[in-house]
This record gives sequence, structure tokens and C-alpha cells, in this order.
Amino acid sequence: MTSDIDAEWSPATDLLLTAALADDAAREIRWLLLGCAPALATALAEAAPNAQVRWVAADVREFTALEHAVDARGTQTIELRDDPVQPMSAAESFEVVAIHAPADRALARRWLVTAHLALALGGTLSVVGANAAGIRSVIADATRLFGAPTMVDYRRHHRVARWTRVLDAEENPPDWLAHPGIAPGTWRHMVAAVRGTELRLDSLPGTFAAGRLDTGTALLLEHLAVGHGERVLDVGCGAGVVGLVAARLGAGWIDLVDVDLAAVATARHNLALNEVANGRALPSDTYEAVHGERYDLILSNPPFHRGKRVDHDMPERLIAGAPAMLVPGGRVRIVANAFLRHDALMRRVFARVEVVAATRQYHVLEATRPREK
Repeated sequence: MTSDIDAEWSPATDLLLTAALADDAAREIRWLLLGCAPALATALAEAAPNAQVRWVAADVREFTALEHAVDARGTQTIELRDDPVQPMSAAESFEVVAIHAPADRALARRWLVTAHLALALGGTLSVVGANAAGIRSVIADATRLFGAPTMVDYRRHHRVARWTRVLDAEENPPDWLAHPGIAPGTWRHMVAAVRGTELRLDSLPGTFAAGRLDTGTALLLEHLAVGHGERVLDVGCGAGVVGLVAARLGAGWIDLVDVDLAAVATARHNLALNEVANGRALPSDTYEAVHGERYDLILSNPPFHRGKRVDHDMPERLIAGAPAMLVPGGRVRIVANAFLRHDALMRRVFARVEVVAATRQYHVLEATRPREK
């Protein structure tokens, strides 16, 4: 039987597996997978049962899927990590590092720095990515750190390059090695003035609106009303700015949830940075981590892209599941691009839907009074 993980096999995963197993010795050693599909981890466990594989998750949905697959198969050689922000220990080293390069070049550089620190002398690095997602630039960056690649292959609009760790490629490394958010243990820093208060907002490459307050969220915050002591849930929290403002406006408790594990780690960091003790950040696919909780107010700037395509799945589940998460009289308030007809989705579920604010690009919608089923 084919699992959901196996069904997600891609040209990138195929190229990485082929490149990484090119050396027979790779079947007996330690692997580090960054940004890679869960399917690569399970394929490696089958092809190289004596290898030890550490897979660092980026998305809680993938983490949960691989966790279930590992349990079901009884696999003992895959180590799952759910905190992509935690720096590597100086004592850790791997003979093979594989990276599926993201479209965000700064995030790719962060992972290359991790690989540079983690890869043992004589070990191999394989990096794969789509041509349309900037893989040539990532290969150029990797070459600055590891020298010329020993192999480059191509397949179905993707390419993979492979390096052997010898000595540093240059005596003068690229300046981006020390950039905030790329260097291990560092963050991009920003101070945002919102609703008469200043917030310290750290961020990392690859998270939503890293290093800035996006226009849609700013509109939501401009029109945010929170009753004293209310319980507030922010779905798709990113770096946590919406929850932080809700806390400053008088919320009694805030829960921040996101599928992006780096975003959750960032939100936790920002809660502590701003000394907000009445809240928490949790990895969650919409409401999964907070089932049984009830809220006076649910807030969201829901994502509507998965890759380059429009994806309505998350907003639909957010709206459809909201009544079960609200106390009597509770409300849902979201911001979205004006061309997205979330108001129609809300009217299927709620008897009252209002446009709280609107610009040419965005609108803020509030829904109350769930319909009887």
C-alpha cells in the first residue's frame, strides 16, 4: 500500500536520493536532511537501513505524517526534529547533508551555513531545487563555501549539485555568512509602532513578511478591538505580531498557531522578547492543537498560496471550523485580499458578516452568530 508520504515523490526527491547514494559508503553513515520531503527520509531508511537519518521538519503537517509513518513501519533509523531554528551543536557532525533549496535565497543561505558547520571533513553536500525557484543562485552560494561541485545533474526542470567537504573554498568567506537571520543563533531585528505601542519583532528568512509589517496585517491591527480579559486565537500567526497587539490591547489569554515550525519558534521568541506571559505559540494545522479550547475572538490573515497556486483550503477550514471554537457571542475577524470572496464563505457559516474596513487591496471581515446546522 502506498502512503501519503510515498505519494509525494517528486523530481527533486528523486534527484537528491540518486546523488546522495552515489557513494556506497553513504549507506552506513549519518545524514542531515534540510527542507527535504518526508518521502526522502523514508526512502533512505529503506535503501540504506544502516544509515542514521536526521530529518528537520519545516511544516507540522509533514512532521505529523512522517511521525505516523515511522511508527507504523517501526523504523528505528530516522530521527525527527520539529524545531528548524535550534542551532546545531558544535559537537554534531554528519557525513551527508541534503538540502532541498527553498525559493527564499536568504533561507537557502541559512541552511548552507548549517551544512557548512555540520558537514564532516570528507563528507558530501547535495543541493536540489527547481530552475524556476532560483537553484542556480543557491548553487553559486554553495560554491562560495564548498568550492566547485563534483557533480551536477538535471531532471524535469530541476537540478542537483554535489560537493565534497575539503577545506573552505576561500580565505575570505562571503559577507552574508554573518548577516542577521543567516548566522546561527541570530535574528533579524525590527521595532514596529502599532496602536500607540512599540513592539520588538524578530524574524527569520522564509517566514511570512520577515523583517516587515505587511499591509494586510497592518489594516487588521488598525481596526482591531479586543475586550478586556478576552481569550484570543491567532491562526497563521507568523512572527506573532497580531497576538502581541491583542495582548497589549487587554486580552486575557492569546494562543498563536501556525503550520510553519519556524514561524512558531519565532512567535515564541517574540512573546518572551516582549515579556508577554499570558500566551503561547503552538504548531497546529488550523485548530488541531487547540481542540477543546474556546475563544471570544479568532483572528487571521490566512494564507491563500501554496507554492505559486491559489489554495483556498486553509481559509475554508478556518471559517468552517470557527463556530466550534467560539464562546457564545464570539466572533471571527480576518483580513484578506479584496479579490478573495471570503465573505461568501463566511455567510455560509455565519448569519452576520460585516466589512469592518476596506482598501483597494484588502478588506477586513467580521463574522458572528453561527448558523444552526
